[in-house]
Amino acid sequence: MTTTLPITSLYAAVFGLLLIPITIAVGMRRMKTRIAFLGGDDEILLRRMRSHANFVEYVPLALVLMALAEMNGASAGFMHAAGATLLVSRIVHYVTINLQPTAPTRAASMIGTLAVLAALSGVLIYGRF
Repeated sequence: MTTTLPITSLYAAVFGLLLIPITIAVGMRRMKTRIAFLGGDDEILLRRMRSHANFVEYVPLALVLMALAEMNGASAGFMHAAGATLLVSRIVHYVTINLQPTAPTRAASMIGTLAVLAALSGVLIYGRF
C-alpha cells in the first residue's frame, strides 16, 4: 500500500493512540464518581474533561493543516518539526492540566501548539503567493 502522506499519517496514528487513554481516563473517573453527565463538583473529572476537550479542539485542525502542507510539498524536516512540537506540546499540556494546572508548562504547551498552527498556516498561505 502506498501512503501519499506518510509523515502526517504517522503523527495522526500516534495522536489517535494517545486519545485512547485520555478518553478512558475520563470514563474511568465517571464510573468512580458516578457522574454520568457534565463534571459535577469533581475537580479531577473536570481536569480530565478539559484536557480531553483541549486535545480534540486542537489536534484535528493541526493534522488537517499538516496534511495540506505535506500535499503542497513542505519539507520532511519541517513536517517532523511541526508534528514533534505538537506531540510534545499536547502531552505536556495534558500532564500539566491533570497535575498542576497553574504551572508555567501549561502556557508553554499552548504556545507550542499555537506556534505549530501558525507555522503550518503560514506555509500554506506563503505557498499560495
